[in-house]
Amino acid sequence: MHTMRYIVLMLLLVPLMVLSQSVNVIPRPQEIISGQGFFEIDRTSRKQYREKKDTVKWHRYAETPAYMLRAQVSDLYKSVINVAGKVNDPRLGESGYHLRITGDSITVLANTAMGVHMAFVTLKQVYENADIDSTASIIPHRLIPICDITDYPAYGYRGMHLDVCRHFFSKAFIKKYIDLLALYKINTFHWHLTDDQGWRIEIRKYPRLTEVGAWRTEKDGSRYGGYYTQKDISEIISYASERFITIIPEIEMPGHSSAALAAYPEFGCTGNHLTVPNTWGIKKDIYAPTDSTFKFFEDVMDEVCELFPSKYIHIGGDEAPKVQWKSSAIAQAVMKQKNLKNEEELQHYFMHRVESYLNKKGRTAIGWGEVVKGGLSDSMVVMSWLDKSAGIKAAKHGNDVIMAPRGYCYFDYPQAGDKLKAIWMLPLPLTKVYAFDPMPAGLSAAAAKHVLGGEATLWTEYVTTEEEVLHQLMPRLVALSEALWTGKVRKDYKDFVKRLNTINVK
Repeated sequence: MHTMRYIVLMLLLVPLMVLSQSVNVIPRPQEIISGQGFFEIDRTSRKQYREKKDTVKWHRYAETPAYMLRAQVSDLYKSVINVAGKVNDPRLGESGYHLRITGDSITVLANTAMGVHMAFVTLKQVYENADIDSTASIIPHRLIPICDITDYPAYGYRGMHLDVCRHFFSKAFIKKYIDLLALYKINTFHWHLTDDQGWRIEIRKYPRLTEVGAWRTEKDGSRYGGYYTQKDISEIISYASERFITIIPEIEMPGHSSAALAAYPEFGCTGNHLTVPNTWGIKKDIYAPTDSTFKFFEDVMDEVCELFPSKYIHIGGDEAPKVQWKSSAIAQAVMKQKNLKNEEELQHYFMHRVESYLNKKGRTAIGWGEVVKGGLSDSMVVMSWLDKSAGIKAAKHGNDVIMAPRGYCYFDYPQAGDKLKAIWMLPLPLTKVYAFDPMPAGLSAAAAKHVLGGEATLWTEYVTTEEEVLHQLMPRLVALSEALWTGKVRKDYKDFVKRLNTINVK
């Protein structure tokens, strides 16, 4: 008799145990309230979606990497997925959302199409990690757990960088890279397009930038290089925009200029004939601070701004040796004419000339942390990479900042267990990336408002293939996403690893 009661009790408890499925999502949403039961993606609901007139179908979104269900057509799915419009929750802003999954419906509430998109990105993970009822006839059912999610980002700027100058990557791979960023709610792609070892963006007024500057002769005598046409770039920008990712181009100055000066030596300090370098390290080549050089940059920025709709244009400013300026009669004459005390102030003058031109075009310049040395304009955004010190100085000055300290955010550094590719590269384990917080401790409330967010960089001196890029990126990108989206409400690292091992990391 007691045995029978035990069996009956267990039979009653089994459904409750089956219905208690955790919701594993990265980045972790701000709030999750889990319920009991499931919304089933089954043959009946699929048929309902297929009967809709539009060509974009929910079953395609749910079962393939084509996860993008456009908000413009979402009203076609209200019988099952109800996009209910704006919601009175000031926390959500442009990117936040409410996602409610009940036994018979899925409801998305958001203030913007971007918020709807972020909800669908979450829903894709929930779907892919849901249990499958293999006992169902004909077509197995996906059992999406009932839950109520309220979610919004901790930081508005969530960036990932890629250097395509040291090694070049195809248009198709750039799209794949963007897809990965979108899967984890990274909203900014920082595209490093010019450097010593290659100029990768077509500028029609200066064709030698790509005819000469995009190619180098390797040590074995082979020719290496490539570039993106303006048509390629427009296609990639459109692709990113559909995924609510902004692309910020970087045009380096005044250093990291060897490829450009190999094409147009008249903009340099020596006028000497140069070749595009095939070695790494900081080169001494630097642009001359002349009117002709500034006219060159104005022309370049005209085409860059025509291509890229981004509010921000990155203009570099890091690792610019001043040796040639010290020995250049022209540079020294400019310093005397402008009453500049040293070459650091000359760099500020150089950067500010280009920045001012961008400001007239309605754009805002970003510069690496070194731009704080010779003086700081009010509008320059500082990307702090050596550590957080330049960003702290800039934020206290009243400038917006993006934190990208190499001790947490240099994804070219080896992962734990990887072989060192250079003796100066320190391992960057997943734990360190997960611990990253863009907000410096002790910053005043007024200064803290200027911390826009954070970014990780992936330099490619020692990353030569698409496979190596992906190895360096994953799963550290996933940890970065949680650091920037979820912020301080993150659970402990063990909870993150548990979810990391559960979700289908692309």
